[in-house]
Formats: sequence, structure tokens, C-alpha cells
Amino acid sequence: PAAAPVSSVAPQPSESTVTPMQGVVEGVVATERANGAVMTTGTLADGLGSTIVLFGSQTGNAEAVAGRIHKDISGSGGGCTMMSMKEYEKIDLSLERLVLCVVSTTGQGDAPDNSSKFFRFLKGRTNATTMLAAWRFGVLALGDTNYDQFCKPGKVLDKRLEELGARRYVTGATGLKAEYGGPNGAADDAEGGQEECIEPWVKHLLATMEQTGAFAPAAAPVS
Repeated sequence: PAAAPVSSVAPQPSESTVTPMQGVVEGVVATERANGAVMTTGTLADGLGSTIVLFGSQTGNAEAVAGRIHKDISGSGGGCTMMSMKEYEKIDLSLERLVLCVVSTTGQGDAPDNSSKFFRFLKGRTNATTMLAAWRFGVLALGDTNYDQFCKPGKVLDKRLEELGARRYVTGATGLKAEYGGPNGAADDAEGGQEECIEPWVKHLLATMEQTGAFAPAAAPVS
């Protein structure tokens, strides 16, 4: 069973002028926390879920969206962990899993502060091109075309994960080919609100996870 909630803090304000997407349950981001990560049943050898939802969020919108995705996966019986990108060192990169990244855009196309360490790690020149070969991934980026460098952090991340050997599970922020296709993962706050991208992206993700058996119980941790 998941750990008991330690608080019921509501999601923080959005990075944009709109409030977090409809359907995000108040307090979901703050619930079930253990050692900085949101945990559910079904874990791999590193103690994390067979699916990880990583978020890079400056003021709370991307974190709230990640919380909704985590809640949907957990509610379908998947072993899922939600954590900030700054906690990436807890992940055993050798374990096969699905990694879903939700990242916002701040400043002049910059990545959020809590994702900067993760981005620097991925950009390392000595990283092997097979470093993330055990991963399947999907990137959902939040941005606004009224500003320059639309969804730049998400697009950079989407491209770099593939360069390091990870396989694109569903279409992400770059729109590049994915194993199971799907809508583009670059959500534009200027064109009808980010929900117009987020909702179909999440719906396709969940349907694909069900189709590919990703909701099956994860293996028990190795003792």
C-alpha cells in the first residue's frame, strides 16, 4: 500500500496565467510522499516504480500535471513513482522502466530550477550513447507561443533522451516518431489553453500503457 499522506497542501499556482488543468485533484502533489517521492505499490530493485513520472516545475503547473498523470496510472494499478527531476540520482539507470517527463518553460526558454541538475547530467559529454537503453520515455512540455523558444526545455529533453539510447514510447515535445505514436507533446498556453494538448496526450498515454501491459504489477524488489 502507498504511504499515508503527510499533508494536504493544494497545488501551487500555474507558471502561466491560467490555473492548473481541470481534473487535478487538490492535494495530489503533496500526498503519499516518502523521501521526497510519491510512491505506489509495485516497485523495482531500486525501490521506485516500474513507471516514473519526473517533473520540472518552476511554480507548480508542471508538478500538478505530473500529479494527475501519476494518479491516473496508480488508479489503473500501475507501479508508479512521481518525483522531481532534481531527485534523478535515486534512479537505477540500468533497470527497464517507463519514464514520463513533464517539464515547463521559464524565462527565455529556460528549464525550471529544479530540473537544471538533471539537464546538466544528461548533457555530459562522457555519457555513453547506451546510458539510458533500458528506458522507454515520453516527454510532455508546457509552454506559450507568445514567447520565444516555445517549449525549448521539453524539446531538448525529448531529443537528448533518445541520443542516450532511450526509446520514445509515445510522441513527445519534438513531434518525432515514437513506438506508439500519439498527439504532439508540446502544450501551448496561447492556443486555447494547455489542456487542449494535455488531455489527448494523457488519454493516448494511458490507452497505450493498457495496450502494452504497462499496468501489470511490477516485479518485487531484489532482497
